[in-house]
Amino acid sequence: MAFSPAPAFALKDQSWVPGIEEETAPPRGLGTVPLTQPGDGSPVLQIRPGPDNTPEPGLKPQDETTPQAVPTIEPVETVELTPDLAKRALDGFVKLKQNYQDTDIAEYESLETFVANAEQGPALEKDIKDLGFKSVGEWNIAITSVSFAYAAIAGIQEDEIKQELENIKNDTNLDTKTKVSLIAGLKSMLPSDNNKKVVEELNRDKDWAEKLKLLADSDESGDH
Repeated sequence: MAFSPAPAFALKDQSWVPGIEEETAPPRGLGTVPLTQPGDGSPVLQIRPGPDNTPEPGLKPQDETTPQAVPTIEPVETVELTPDLAKRALDGFVKLKQNYQDTDIAEYESLETFVANAEQGPALEKDIKDLGFKSVGEWNIAITSVSFAYAAIAGIQEDEIKQELENIKNDTNLDTKTKVSLIAGLKSMLPSDNNKKVVEELNRDKDWAEKLKLLADSDESGDH
């Protein structure tokens, strides 16, 4: 199963998939995993150095002191799951797909912005709070944690992330500061043993396994 646990909805700020070669920092969004599996055997993340100083036609040469773009991966906030928290996060995921899939949520910068400005925002916030979350942000962190753990137990991405960590450590073209930043970002995507155990238990239950599968189905179908 080719699976990258993508967000339920593609919010505007989620240019977080550096598939192959990306220099911008991936924002922390709805259930995001800032890596994809290319499917052609190439690395999950390829670090590309900043642009050289070769001017494009009609442009003045860059000053030699102009700083080059530095590849970064923004650490993703996660939380230690309990069975109850994971179940509530999944219930929220299902509810959002059912009730808000056809809204213009994709046009908003974040879930918080949608809640604050969209006509359906208060209803979404109520749905999430009815599940015991203090905010859509808190729910977002929980479902992201579930997504990472599910990707790991499905055998997708964890090994690739670990390989990229080794690649970065051995990359002599990266300075120490950049390495530390990239390593921190990648490590934040590796689920804890506890989170994998919680999701594994849920996946053994037919009903919860179906809800977990929605995380994969949402990505594979391109249905955000």
